[in-house]
Amino acid sequence: MPTPPKHRLNFTQKTLAALPVPTTGRTYHHDAKTPGLVLAVTCNDCRSFMVYRKLNGKPIKVTLGRFPPMTVEQARKRAAGVLGQLVQGINPLEEHRAAKARQITLREVLSDYLASRTLKPKTKDLYRWLVENPAGAFHDWKDRPLLDISRDMVETRHQELTARSPGVANLASTLLGALFNFARARYELHGRPLVEDNPVRRLSATRAWCDLPKRQGYLPPAKLGAWWTATEFLAPTPRDLLRLLLLTGLRKNEGATLRWVNVDLTAKTLHVPETKNRRPLTLPLSDYLVALLTARLTEAQATGSPYVFPSPTGNGPYTSALPAAHTAAAQAGAPGMVHDLRRTFITIAESLDIPAYSLKALVNHHAAGDVTQGYLQINVERLREPMQAITDFMLKAAGVKPAAEVRAIKRA
Repeated sequence: MPTPPKHRLNFTQKTLAALPVPTTGRTYHHDAKTPGLVLAVTCNDCRSFMVYRKLNGKPIKVTLGRFPPMTVEQARKRAAGVLGQLVQGINPLEEHRAAKARQITLREVLSDYLASRTLKPKTKDLYRWLVENPAGAFHDWKDRPLLDISRDMVETRHQELTARSPGVANLASTLLGALFNFARARYELHGRPLVEDNPVRRLSATRAWCDLPKRQGYLPPAKLGAWWTATEFLAPTPRDLLRLLLLTGLRKNEGATLRWVNVDLTAKTLHVPETKNRRPLTLPLSDYLVALLTARLTEAQATGSPYVFPSPTGNGPYTSALPAAHTAAAQAGAPGMVHDLRRTFITIAESLDIPAYSLKALVNHHAAGDVTQGYLQINVERLREPMQAITDFMLKAAGVKPAAEVRAIKRA
């Protein structure tokens, strides 16, 4: 920014108000009394005070405020403070950014975190609920600067949440730790990470994390008959959905949101484009499931729903699989979680000596460190025989299919 002598003058309210408006761009006028204090006048007649000075050979421009709301005397006082910082080698712009960074709140970090991650809408809603909802975990911290959250606060909050729900306590603390790690990588202060310490580490150091036993419920073969009979008392849609989940090992949402466009009854396959691990899954259909889906297709053609298991209202997929599972389980005296059906599928498949990699392919499990699995290409036809064997075993155990072929013996 040049400093022509003709633009240097003694700033007064009167002289600054009388300065001409440039036809284009802007002009700069320098105060003769306070070196470094400048008034910029734009072609739109916008007049602003600023400080202009070089720091370490680089020009620094700090805007002070508009004229005339800011008077000449106010501008000179503000300029003196800024110039004092520059003389000491302090960049006031960096200090302003640093002060703003120190005040970044938990809610703002969460917003940046969600914007930078490819997460499912349900996961994003859960994280927002934990931070922003009064019934969540950190509602009273959401507008608190992240740097104000201490190790003692984290430990106390984890204890409070544990009394309410150990699962929520662990989940909320895991999210908080992830937000601190994200902030450490994302925000800097004077060339160094804004966040030097992750206070959630206290929980590991004190072994405060809750021990959550993994759910191990599944339907033993002796219970399959009672469970299958119990599903007969459900409406056709939840009945067929639960049976499909049992005979495919699909997760609840993968089965409930299945669309007809992803079912090929000619090729006897179903396709799940969106799975938990984001790896699309194509499964072969056993003979029983082909018959089940064929019957449902006949009914679906009358309603026009794109979903194999539509909502009773006709809007969207079926969403009450869990209550249906509870109802069937209560009648059968069996575990009532929908995910128990997936564990049942995997347990029975393993008992039938299904090859390990075939089983992993059926349930879409992938071990990150398994180099061999990365090389294997198991197509859907390779899985057809194992899928049929699993279905046959379950149907026989449930009494739906004879356990042995019955032949008539002719009398001699």
